[in-house]
Amino acid sequence: MTSLTVSKSGTAWIRDMQAQGKSAADGWASSPNAAYYASLDTDRPLPKPSAQLPAKLTDLLKLHAQAEDEKDKAAADQLQRQINDLATAHHAPARGNLIDVKA
Repeated sequence: MTSLTVSKSGTAWIRDMQAQGKSAADGWASSPNAAYYASLDTDRPLPKPSAQLPAKLTDLLKLHAQAEDEKDKAAADQLQRQINDLATAHHAPARGNLIDVKA
């Protein structure tokens, strides 16, 4: 009997690609989440990366408000960094303008 053992990293990669409807043929090494997949084969895996953040400021602000409401400081901080980066890229202030995103 012949058997094949797939690593935890390989299994996670295959499942993620299937969920996205993509081919896993290229492997996870070129993925932006390669460090996460590699960590799955260690005693201390990294937390699963969050889904890609939206590029629209209004969507980022809504997610940031939601993270703050849920007291998720790590997510709120990550979203604030993304908001700052987006504002900087468009030469706009990241703070100072009040926008009601909860409506």
